[in-house]
Amino acid sequence: MSLAPKARVLSGYRRLFRARKNLFAGDHRAMEESRLAIKAEFVKNKAVPTVGDHFEGLLTMVDEAEDMLRHHIVRGELNQDTGNYQVKIKPEHTVGAEQTHVEPITQRTVEKLVKPETVEVCKSSSKNK
Repeated sequence: MSLAPKARVLSGYRRLFRARKNLFAGDHRAMEESRLAIKAEFVKNKAVPTVGDHFEGLLTMVDEAEDMLRHHIVRGELNQDTGNYQVKIKPEHTVGAEQTHVEPITQRTVEKLVKPETVEVCKSSSKNK
């Protein structure tokens, strides 16, 4: 038994808002911009009939957007002392059909890059070593 169309839409809306809150916590501007963007997309498609391929396609896009926010975007924070961005890859960023493991960035990995001087290898603060 499937949910009514309105419930499915509201569920997707709430899931997107939770995913954005998780990703952009502490970044006021990103929180505001993402809130406005999500709301604008839902308002834009408000008049779409709740049956048919177009409606189902929009719900699929909601699922994909949530997945992207939760698993495929990482946030970096500027380290004021070094002027470098620090990125922490969490277990949820390694979930997916194509990628099940993220290799650590080592000095050897950096040397293979086009501009190796733009990456600084730091010690991992992971407890799972």
